[in-house]
Amino acid sequence: MKLLLDAGNSRIKWAVHDGHGWCASGVASHDAIPLLSSEWQGMSVSSVHAANVAGHAIREALEQVAPQPVIWVQSEACRDGVTNHYRTIAEHGADRWLAVLAARARCNEDVVVACAGTALTVEALTAEGDYLGGVILPGYRLMLGSLASGTAQLDREPGDYQAFPGGTRDALASGALDGLAGAISRMRERLAAHTGRPLPKIILTGGDAGRIGAVLAGDVDIVDNLVLEGLLKVANS
Repeated sequence: MKLLLDAGNSRIKWAVHDGHGWCASGVASHDAIPLLSSEWQGMSVSSVHAANVAGHAIREALEQVAPQPVIWVQSEACRDGVTNHYRTIAEHGADRWLAVLAARARCNEDVVVACAGTALTVEALTAEGDYLGGVILPGYRLMLGSLASGTAQLDREPGDYQAFPGGTRDALASGALDGLAGAISRMRERLAAHTGRPLPKIILTGGDAGRIGAVLAGDVDIVDNLVLEGLLKVANS
């Protein structure tokens, strides 16, 4: 069995695959990493594969609790028919690369891949397998947190998304979601203009995928654990 770890900026997502299917999964905050060893106790884990964008301390903490030595996955210049056109591969987040690889396995057409976590990343992948790069912007909570800390009167819980918000709480939620959905839509339009083909599918993952997906128009697939799917592909190759 393979234990797969996606160490993000806010939490750790993990899953175990036995070669036939997913047999266990979970999520842990960074401060709960020491408790993960008990979650994995009794599992016949043969290898551990991980991606980390949370820094060296989180990497060390995971190595201490992992039941096998951790194989750390990084972005690459090419794999599985995908060519990475990022200018400096070494600075490219492994989670972004793995999400693109997983999206390629799901879709052989042009596709926009969006990961909605602490940050929102939006990637462009052509049908030919050219990963063109993408954008990074603050996620939903970071956007609202910046308004709360940087203004005098906006430190309040967000409300609901509204086309025409009539209150401040709804204006906060609607503004953040319009900004995030707008970034995804613009990437979709740019990819279509680049390829000369119709607007591509969007594959959306992450903790706020449902919230953002609800305000996006067009062909949108929401996929849980897209990064872990990509990690499994690399682990199996």
